[in-house]
Amino acid sequence: MSRHGEDRSGGDRSGGDLRPLPEPLVEEVGEGLYAYVQPDGTWCVNNTGFLVDRSGVVAVDTCATERRSRAFLAALDRVTDRPVRTLVNTHSHLDHTYGNWLLPEATIIAHEGCRADMLASGLSTTAAFPGVDFGHGAVTPPFVTFETALRVWVNDQPVELRHLGPAHTTNDVIAWVPDQRVLYAGDLLFNGGTPFVMMGSVAGSLAALEELRRLDAETIVPGHGPVGGPGLIEHGSCRTSPPGPWLRA
Repeated sequence: MSRHGEDRSGGDRSGGDLRPLPEPLVEEVGEGLYAYVQPDGTWCVNNTGFLVDRSGVVAVDTCATERRSRAFLAALDRVTDRPVRTLVNTHSHLDHTYGNWLLPEATIIAHEGCRADMLASGLSTTAAFPGVDFGHGAVTPPFVTFETALRVWVNDQPVELRHLGPAHTTNDVIAWVPDQRVLYAGDLLFNGGTPFVMMGSVAGSLAALEELRRLDAETIVPGHGPVGGPGLIEHGSCRTSPPGPWLRA
């Protein structure tokens, strides 16, 4: 039994609980830095992460259902017994925010547009997936927001939260750990697919990829799919065609 509730595996089925999937895995991507990877990384089967310091944990995103979010927190509990004091949402989509309510004592941080989108849409996205058992849910938006950048600290190393402009959504945020060259990219990057940008900007996605390239990250935790390296950025650039003038927005 996890301190966050029943430890039920989140990897036995897809976000729609319709087909078998491999178990999620926790991958150490740096000193005190972890990725929680849910195969197969398709619709609503997202990645999260967490950063452990001396007094607590910074979590990056939650999952698409109550069950999956509880499984993530149970996996976190197996790594450390320190409390989750901070939760960063990389954007407003349900598969990265649905489980926020399971961390009532955490300070939730995101771009100001993430809060606005979550309050505007509520849990309406669940209607698009009628076969999914989402479990209990409660809209729990970030209550610390920023426009461009914010720095949080894990032990003595900075974690740079940056908004790179409209891309996958209007409110995408990355978590960049420069001392270890580890990037939590959210849905700006997928491994094995191309981010959906109808709620953001094609031109903005291309600009964001250029910004990510300049970071010179060595390890990248994408929003979906396996952990990778700089090749994920090049792959994303190749799969996102230069937009015509009607898409430059």
